[in-house]
Amino acid sequence: MNPMKPVVSRVSLKGFVMMVATTLAIFQPSLERPAQAMDREAQILLGTLLFFDPRLSRDNQMSCATCHKPELAFTDGLPLAKGYNGKTLKRNTPALLHLTDHSSFFWDGRSSSLEQQDLEPIQNPDEMNQNLDALVAKLNQIPGYVSQFQKLYGTPVTVKGITQALAAFERTLISKDAPFDRFLAGQKTAISPAAQRGINLFQDKARCAFCHKGFNFTDSDFHNIGVPSLPGQKEDVGRYAVTRRAEDREAFRTPTLRNATQTAPYMHNGIFKTLGEVVEFYNKGGGKNPNLDIQMKPLGLTAQEKKDLVEFLKTLTGSLPKIVVPSLP
Repeated sequence: MNPMKPVVSRVSLKGFVMMVATTLAIFQPSLERPAQAMDREAQILLGTLLFFDPRLSRDNQMSCATCHKPELAFTDGLPLAKGYNGKTLKRNTPALLHLTDHSSFFWDGRSSSLEQQDLEPIQNPDEMNQNLDALVAKLNQIPGYVSQFQKLYGTPVTVKGITQALAAFERTLISKDAPFDRFLAGQKTAISPAAQRGINLFQDKARCAFCHKGFNFTDSDFHNIGVPSLPGQKEDVGRYAVTRRAEDREAFRTPTLRNATQTAPYMHNGIFKTLGEVVEFYNKGGGKNPNLDIQMKPLGLTAQEKKDLVEFLKTLTGSLPKIVVPSLP
């Protein structure tokens, strides 16, 4: 077993609100010198272009935005992602939100940095199926990219520059001003009485705050909660493929709950279509699994309590950056 080490147990509503509020500061903009700010903005612009450019794929058909759609909190709305030539992949597309809060990436945490994470879908033969040398050569034939790389990095197009620019853009993908955030700031009417009851349930009877904590509502850790496989789907060993530790078998990253209303379907394989289904799954104590996390147990929520919990989850949907994609070079 791989028991969680909860930092949140039975605390008051005020205590829970303070716990979340104390993490807000890490998302405040840092003070930069004018030159630094200009370089950062130029890097973000370059990263935006690359993120939306299908030429990053071998056949010029898939961009990062093909699977990470801004209007869906940078998910794709599918149970399982679609890859090169429309191939169905084995996992759900995770949201790209608050990535500075992560210490590792992907459902199984196999990448240790955002820059490293950016390279994997580009190279993966089942996703964008691109050879990095071929990509660099392709982009170096585009004067608009060459000039931007020269100004920013003093080099022609390089793999390092591609990942730095993509990561700079992705770090701007932050959800702000959710109704719950306004509630934290003192606007007590920002969320309904049902959602306020849901907060109490979230951190107490429903046990959600053991794993979904902090501003991003995730511990960035990996847990086996017994998610059932899709019909005909082979076992996905999850974190075990990275660590080879028996206790990590079928363990997956705790996803953020920010903008969860926009990221359906849910779980690593997209098996649940609605937040109500997710709550019901947890209410039953998760699924049957020999390696089930020790914290998973039946909750005994009433029908009203399940509704209140969903109402709270809805209040975590905030505004996403308004992205205006300039014309590709």
